[in-house]
Amino acid sequence: MRKTTLGDIAEFLGGEIDGDRETPIDRLEPPEEAGEGALAVLADRKALAGMAACRASALVVPPGTSASGRSVIRVPHPRRAFVALLAYFAPDDARGPGLDPRASVDPGAEMGEGAWVGPGAVVEAGARLGARVRVHPLAVVGEGAKVGDDSVLFPGVVLYPGVTVGRRVRIHAGSVIGSDGFGYERDAGGVQHKVPQIGTVEIADDVEIGSNSCVDRATVGATRIGAGTKIDNLVQIGHNTQVGEHCCVIGQAGLSGSVKVGRLSILAGQSGIADHVTLAEGTVVGAQAGVHRDIGPGIWHGAPALPAAEARRVFPIVARLPELLRRIKELEEKVAALEGRDGPGT
Repeated sequence: MRKTTLGDIAEFLGGEIDGDRETPIDRLEPPEEAGEGALAVLADRKALAGMAACRASALVVPPGTSASGRSVIRVPHPRRAFVALLAYFAPDDARGPGLDPRASVDPGAEMGEGAWVGPGAVVEAGARLGARVRVHPLAVVGEGAKVGDDSVLFPGVVLYPGVTVGRRVRIHAGSVIGSDGFGYERDAGGVQHKVPQIGTVEIADDVEIGSNSCVDRATVGATRIGAGTKIDNLVQIGHNTQVGEHCCVIGQAGLSGSVKVGRLSILAGQSGIADHVTLAEGTVVGAQAGVHRDIGPGIWHGAPALPAAEARRVFPIVARLPELLRRIKELEEKVAALEGRDGPGT
């Protein structure tokens, strides 16, 4: 719990205050649950309509909102203010730097100033942890792997040997970075033989990867995740794939090998991208869409993926196909009867 005042928060947000600057605030809460001492953000019409019923001590509202005797902070972008306030009220990690006695850190590993390694975590020889890196319990940093300043590996994260992670990266529990790419070659008898995967993974600055996601190492070269990209839970990134800057890859999406995703692209949940496909900058792939060829930019839906405008015309027809086939058959029979034939095609 953070104890502050409305005036301090207004200064933090750069907003216009209307009310008592000394109003004590100790937490951020949803408007419908907020009580005495809480701050609530009213970011849309529905929330603003319920202002009178909100019991928060103070409110963050858009410009021009009538205060009605309430203590408020007016800001141009309440949603952005809400995100900033989440960080403002987030609890600090009270654990100091150092090694938990139950951690296993090779003498040949490098620890940056202020780094922390938790119980059961493993840091192998030649690994390098930057300043203020936090390695949570049971995480593994493989031989020669590098983790940049202020990055966080949550419990059970595995970085395979040689992986590079940039600064301010957050990798959530259970994710695996640098496991082998899926590559096999059949011999003349059809037996599959493993293709050695000797490349690596490079994750740029400010990336976040959700829980239980996998980014495979390259066969040769590197699988790369661009700066600022956000990857959700349960996502598969195949070997040698290149994901551009500031992309979003959402839960259960799957990218095959050697895919190229242009910067600012969005891959919605359960979308699938076939191998060696290129998505142009700013491409949006809808939920459960299947991409089998180079596409973009714009919004794409369906499997195989179609531009959104075309998909809106095609998909309603698909549901009517049985009826349309029945009607076509009836028409064929009527035409055949008029022509004096026994049936179509005779």
